[in-house]
Amino acid sequence: MNTRIAVIGAGTAGSGAARRAAELGAKVILIERDAPASGSSGRSAAIYNVQTVDPLHIELRMRARELFFRLERDHGLPLNRIGNVRVGWSDADMERLETVNRTQRELGLGPGDAIILSRQDLQNLVPDLNTSDLAGGLFGPRDGTVNGEVMCQALVNEAIELGAEYKKANVLGHQLRSDGTHLIHTSDGDVVADIVINAAGAWAGIVGELLGHPVPVLPQVHDIVKVSLATPLRYTVPMVNLYMPGSDDEALYFRQFDETTLLAGFHTYRVLEGHPIADPENYRGEVEPSYLAAVEEAINRRFLVPGMTVQAGWTGLYPCTADEEFIIGPEPADNSIITCTGLGGVGVTSGAMAGYTAAEWAVQGRPTTISGATRWLPGRESLKGTIK
Repeated sequence: MNTRIAVIGAGTAGSGAARRAAELGAKVILIERDAPASGSSGRSAAIYNVQTVDPLHIELRMRARELFFRLERDHGLPLNRIGNVRVGWSDADMERLETVNRTQRELGLGPGDAIILSRQDLQNLVPDLNTSDLAGGLFGPRDGTVNGEVMCQALVNEAIELGAEYKKANVLGHQLRSDGTHLIHTSDGDVVADIVINAAGAWAGIVGELLGHPVPVLPQVHDIVKVSLATPLRYTVPMVNLYMPGSDDEALYFRQFDETTLLAGFHTYRVLEGHPIADPENYRGEVEPSYLAAVEEAINRRFLVPGMTVQAGWTGLYPCTADEEFIIGPEPADNSIITCTGLGGVGVTSGAMAGYTAAEWAVQGRPTTISGATRWLPGRESLKGTIK
């Protein structure tokens, strides 16, 4: 009999997990209380890119982007290739980005797919950018934006074509039966599964409690601001990310949204001190005025276009972890419970392939697409003591 897998959550991770598990021959039921990407996956800045510094994350993002390109080719997934640039602040940062570029080459990127930029190159790419204190950057011309809702729905559709079932229901409770199978109580009847994948993102802690396996995910609210331009620019503004992984604080990002609007905010991989851990069922839905003012000040210093005005956009949740890493794999006390969360602010760019990794743990007992993914296993020492 095919392995019965229940995936809880239809954001990027859950949709990817359901699709991959169905492809691997499992009998899959995907449980989501609303529509795909109705949580944080549909409330992000919608960026996909491969311009990060850790080799394992570079590989994961590259495989996720390959998936997006295939969905574009096979199903018309809209991708807006505005490009993505990771800014370097110093010579040391540029050395890190050179190393990233070499890693990208080793993983198969062509020479025109990720480009080291000097300060002057950066100025030429984004003419209105204040580059006076910057050293350069790393630019991905095929990176850009993808609608999280459309992307998740495409993955769900493929999962269904491969035999998966989509159940719109609330998860209400769970029992581990004497034969080792799981009985999941939902608002639309019970589900029996051999393996459960908790891919509930910022809600993974709540789901983990129901499953009897608490998850040390730390959701924090992050805000997105709209920046209105007085007149259209003569070029498209790529995603400009001034955050360098490993930095102590968050940093400005901004990108083109439409002809006369940018999206902007502050990005980090870290759990911010003094920033409350949010209740996903009751978190702040409006942009804070102090945040709006801080983004306005920062973007006016960095992007020298007269007449810009800012207004509140929306909020979403970063499902963070104490060690700034994903949590993907079987729970140490029960390997029939697979956790997939902790994607922070990179859920859209990384989530689908994180879900693939969770599905491979569930069906094959090990990750095969991203072989180094054992680094993200639950129960590691750096996460202990962080259950909230």
